[in-house]
Amino acid sequence: MRPLGSQLIAEFINCDADVLNDKNALGEILVGGIKECGMTLVTFNSHQFDPVGVTVLAVIGESHVVVHTYPEAHHASIDIFTCSDGPTSRTDLLEYLEKHLKPVTMRVVDLDRGNPLEVKQKDWLTSFSSCGYETRYHVKKFLFAKRSKYQQIDIIENDSFGRMLFLDRDLQISEKDAHLYNASLVAPIVKDNIPLTRVAILGGGDGGVLSELLKHGPESVVLVDIDEEVIRASKQYLKSICGESFDQPNVEVRIEDANDYLAREDGFDAIIYDLTMFPEALTCKERTAFLTGIFSKISRSLNPGGLVSMQCCSEFDTQTKELLCEILSNYFADVVFETTFIPSFCEKWVFATAKVTQHTEPDSADLARLPDRDLSRT
Repeated sequence: MRPLGSQLIAEFINCDADVLNDKNALGEILVGGIKECGMTLVTFNSHQFDPVGVTVLAVIGESHVVVHTYPEAHHASIDIFTCSDGPTSRTDLLEYLEKHLKPVTMRVVDLDRGNPLEVKQKDWLTSFSSCGYETRYHVKKFLFAKRSKYQQIDIIENDSFGRMLFLDRDLQISEKDAHLYNASLVAPIVKDNIPLTRVAILGGGDGGVLSELLKHGPESVVLVDIDEEVIRASKQYLKSICGESFDQPNVEVRIEDANDYLAREDGFDAIIYDLTMFPEALTCKERTAFLTGIFSKISRSLNPGGLVSMQCCSEFDTQTKELLCEILSNYFADVVFETTFIPSFCEKWVFATAKVTQHTEPDSADLARLPDRDLSRT
């Protein structure tokens, strides 16, 4: 007998978080789909993870079906393997799961299992986008690859963009155009004549924004990044971007969560937000709740008249921009969005600035818009 089979690997993006975190509901959906699609259920098992996440597994006469969920990221990973002839049952089951889990976007790979099998191209790295496309980068050489406590860190050398830093396969910065990205975050602060007595950078572990800021003579800068491995790798492999910025006497590096740091510290003339706008993987918290919380802390940590400068999203990511507009208007005045074309991103990137006029707390209407369930890990 030849060891052959067919396998559908799918990623369901932006599903309903409540369904994804309901073990019983997911089990009913999976078992119902197997029966409706004419497959033979042999055994079924499921597990509810603490604090969030569910895995449901069905052994079927044709092979197996697995659904693993990440409710905090509204994401489900699907694996349907069949060894019988014909694609009808597995494709029907995928459509059934799509109908009930209602992803906004779906990615599917259909594999013929057996020998030969080629799944991964080692000389290419694909950066995922939720805006309807993906970008692939040629890997001339892998310089660094490590899974830290928080994320996958990759530094590659590319033919056109030089050395490039990826976190969880998401491009952060490249040698070729780092100056464009860094200046987009620092220039608004300088242009507005904001005092540079005390400045904080949230994220920015590659050191690029820090290096750019130091050109303007700040008295004191603190860089807060949760992942020391990113800083360590950048100091070794991205010297052309960070230089010696981490070792300057007016720079303090804090390895901790930015939320925890802001809860204790204030008195900043400017804060640069170089964190992700999609924090679910790191925090396991709904991003509306995360972004509302951190921008509330930023507004309290800035001096009156202080400025926050931030990277936002792709110009095509209107959902994130609309969410930021709503959140920032609760805590800041003079919110301004601008775009800069970043060649290595292959698109225009949105940056924003906002000023603190007075420290405010969210009203009841703001709080009502937050998710009912806090999915953060304790």
